[in-house]
Amino acid sequence: MLEALPLTLLAANMLFLLAATLVWAALGRVLSGSQRPALLLALANVLLAASLGGIALRGIAWDLLSFWAANMMAITSFVLIRQAVPAIMDERAPWWPSALLLGIAGSALALVPIGSDWMPIINFSAMGLLMLVCAGDAWRRLRQIARNGLALALASPLFLVAGLLILRLTMLLSGHGTRLRDADGANVAWLWAVLVMSLVLNATLAFFVLMRLILHIRRLTERDALTDALNRRAFGELLAREHGQLGRGRGYALVVLDIDHFKRINDSLGHAGGDAALRHLVQVLQGCMREADHLGRLGGEEFGVLLPLGDLSGALCAAERMRSALLAKPLHWQDQSLTLSASFGVAVAAVAEKDPDAVMLRADQAMYRAKAAGRNRVEFG
Repeated sequence: MLEALPLTLLAANMLFLLAATLVWAALGRVLSGSQRPALLLALANVLLAASLGGIALRGIAWDLLSFWAANMMAITSFVLIRQAVPAIMDERAPWWPSALLLGIAGSALALVPIGSDWMPIINFSAMGLLMLVCAGDAWRRLRQIARNGLALALASPLFLVAGLLILRLTMLLSGHGTRLRDADGANVAWLWAVLVMSLVLNATLAFFVLMRLILHIRRLTERDALTDALNRRAFGELLAREHGQLGRGRGYALVVLDIDHFKRINDSLGHAGGDAALRHLVQVLQGCMREADHLGRLGGEEFGVLLPLGDLSGALCAAERMRSALLAKPLHWQDQSLTLSASFGVAVAAVAEKDPDAVMLRADQAMYRAKAAGRNRVEFG
């Protein structure tokens, strides 16, 4: 009975991995934008299941298949997982480091005798390294959207999987559990751990996909569809939040700007050219802003820039920097090149002002004074 337990656990692991394969394949079909990571994870699960199948067939199937190929499929599955995590977060990791590691591991496995104790050591060294890199990569990317503590908590299941793989490696180096099908306590415990590890890994990655979907939906509700700047509602919420901290000694400045002669741009370039001009403006302004600053489209060709902790001199310098950058970088549209300019109004929030609308009104009035004074200039309100 006990002798059959490792094979039973291998079969249970394979069934779970095959079920996960079907789930990821289905998610890839229904989740827009997640096809690539879902396909990678479906392939990773099916390869891991095939690897366990090869282990179960040792002594029955061809040795090259049940040893070398089984190990290579296991390592390849972790290569795919390592590539899937950045893809979930809309980034692309280069393939060559993982491919290089896979090649080195494959060569090392081919050099040692079939069935040698060195085969699982090479296998788990490669998988542990890949998983550790994957967990660190996930943590680094999560820190861009969450605080360090929360990012570490979200990435901790991946670090746990990496830790289990490294623990298995240390067991193998000490001579324990080198024959996975043996019915000893170390192997049985490891096979249970593999089942838990597969569940944790797939559940964590599914959570990442869901989190990406939620963030994408949230972004759609906060962003202007044409320019990807904040929409008026989202910008107003940030402005109100910043105004609420005035009494705590945290000031802010507001810049309102309007593209000069925008109707002429639409008339000469067409509405598609006018849209390109708006996107060009946002791109130029974002290159002039600090990480803490926020850009929003207030309507039409009018935009606002929120400068937290901004004072008068800093806000005027920021507005002048944006004005100069816009002049220095003309819009290239089809076969035409057009220099854009904008009029800027600057206001610094005062504690006496009860709501941010008063600050917005002063910045808006200053912008209209810049228009009246000849355009392409900065005024303070």
